[in-house]
Amino acid sequence: MSEENGAPDREAPASVPAGMNADASTNGSPARKAEEFHRPPSRLEKLRARLEGMPRRRFYVGLILVIWASLTLLIGVDLRPFTPNPWTMFLGVGIVVATEMWVIWYFLERFGKKILRANALIRILLAASLLILFTALARVFVLLSLPPYLIPLAGLSILGTILLGPRLMFVMVVITSVNVGIIADSDFSLTSALLLTSGFAIYTVLRVGPRIELLRAGLLIALVSGIVMFAVALIGGGSLRSAAELGGIGLANGLLSLMLAMVLLPLLENAFNILTPQKLLELADTGNPLLQKLLRGAPGTFTHSMQVGELSRNAAERIGADSLLARVGAYYHDVGKLEHPNYFIENQISRMNPHATLTPVLSARIIKRHVKDGVYLGREWNLPQEVLAMIAEHHGTTRIEYFYRKALQDAVANSASVNETDFRYTGPRPKSKEAGILMLADSIEATVKSLEKPTPKRIRDIVSSTIRGKLEDGQFDECELTMHEIHETGEAILEALIGFIGPRIEYPEAPAEKAPPSPTP
Repeated sequence: MSEENGAPDREAPASVPAGMNADASTNGSPARKAEEFHRPPSRLEKLRARLEGMPRRRFYVGLILVIWASLTLLIGVDLRPFTPNPWTMFLGVGIVVATEMWVIWYFLERFGKKILRANALIRILLAASLLILFTALARVFVLLSLPPYLIPLAGLSILGTILLGPRLMFVMVVITSVNVGIIADSDFSLTSALLLTSGFAIYTVLRVGPRIELLRAGLLIALVSGIVMFAVALIGGGSLRSAAELGGIGLANGLLSLMLAMVLLPLLENAFNILTPQKLLELADTGNPLLQKLLRGAPGTFTHSMQVGELSRNAAERIGADSLLARVGAYYHDVGKLEHPNYFIENQISRMNPHATLTPVLSARIIKRHVKDGVYLGREWNLPQEVLAMIAEHHGTTRIEYFYRKALQDAVANSASVNETDFRYTGPRPKSKEAGILMLADSIEATVKSLEKPTPKRIRDIVSSTIRGKLEDGQFDECELTMHEIHETGEAILEALIGFIGPRIEYPEAPAEKAPPSPTP
């Protein structure tokens, strides 16, 4: 019996196979079960869904106009003593901002596909929001007559690098530094200082993981900001005392940037559903509500997912892929099995197998549904797009061998034909390295678990045959994994599985107790 079992169509309850009724769940009726693990979307999630459904061209044109108008007003409007000729000033600012928009547009046209692979529309909206937010923050500092060298532009670098990546963030930092210099009475020494400190911040937070690492990186950024501001003051001809004062302002700038980033980061990553190392760590916590639902509703699937997660992590580390993403994707790859846990063999302990009463075609249809149900459930729980992609791709278009062979046997007996398409997952095939690793780890772990007496040789044979079968079936044709990385993945999974199983001591049976001697008369 295959371990890859699923659930029927949610959209078409009339087509549910006979026997899949209220008793199919260990938790009671479907209605009660649905209340336990389904989650209604929040208003913010509904708004994000509407934005993602908008026509792309109209959205981008409207966004460019909004950015241009917002930046032009923020840079050009000054509520201090009014300038003699504001219209020429606005004209100059408008031309500069339009040039900046053209630079960003060209950059995204050239590199957008590489740096905005998932949620491109939402990420561009986030970039625009950050650009406007920090320009507005600079304007507030100037209006309040606060030291312009205190403007926390490094906070933009910290947030943007974690949420959007370093390449797009560098372009944004250059543009925002120029805009801040214009706002601060065309102080381009300020622009230079902000460029240096913000550029250093991009490099520093590039690979931070837990939030404590972000705190340490922020303190280092604050120290460097103080040093840079001190140097800029000396270059401008200031005394050591005035340079030290500006260095203190730079230190305060770095600390303010850190505090601003730590406050805004969780808000922005949840509002825009952007995957960050910090969010991955939160999703990897087995106390996550959705994982707890999986533990209670489908304990066998939960155990399988945890084991596949460790295999995926070990393999990702071996080939230099994102080990945390590989582990998190494995934890959630089978959440769709929550719909009807009893149709999954790993949850059928001491229970009748409901597939015994179904035809192979209906069983395969149920099995295939767990992928679509998993994506649906993942969206309900606001899982990031990268994790949803791994849920959707972890079977690719592979064939459900157990029921396919059973259907062939029935066809021979009944002189009928078998449509192979009925027994294949609908895909898509894995694209990322992490999704390819998950496909191998999931398949190998399930096959090894079915062995009565797994030995290192038998496990090695399973790993080799699984890799060969996936390659011959074309499952890695669209994947980023190279042939060398695929075989290295197999070796890493093999080592981890042998370590999991290990030698076991067979305990002897307890000797039978001797009967006490009968008393002599």
